[in-house]
Amino acid sequence: MRHRRGIDLTGGSNDNLPPKPTGIFVPQRDHSATLADLPQWYVLGAQCWRCKRVGMLDRWAIQRKHGKLRPIISMEPLLRCLGCQNREKNSFVLARAKRDWP
Repeated sequence: MRHRRGIDLTGGSNDNLPPKPTGIFVPQRDHSATLADLPQWYVLGAQCWRCKRVGMLDRWAIQRKHGKLRPIISMEPLLRCLGCQNREKNSFVLARAKRDWP
């Protein structure tokens, strides 16, 4: 479909568009970042170092239990993988929530 001025409206293969983000990223390890610093549209997950399993966590329950001013990196030793029961070198993963996230 073309616009009357010759603009292609189908979307086609436009190479000028930036690549689509994957949705999950691991930011630089900021030692002072807290749950209060994260915008509310971010969800919190954890990744196992050994089996690479990723699971999503309830950030609001973590915030109620440990406080919103506790640094995120200080809670990494508390993580345990549900797949292989590993407790070493597990890390948090941040993702932007979908619009229909509960």
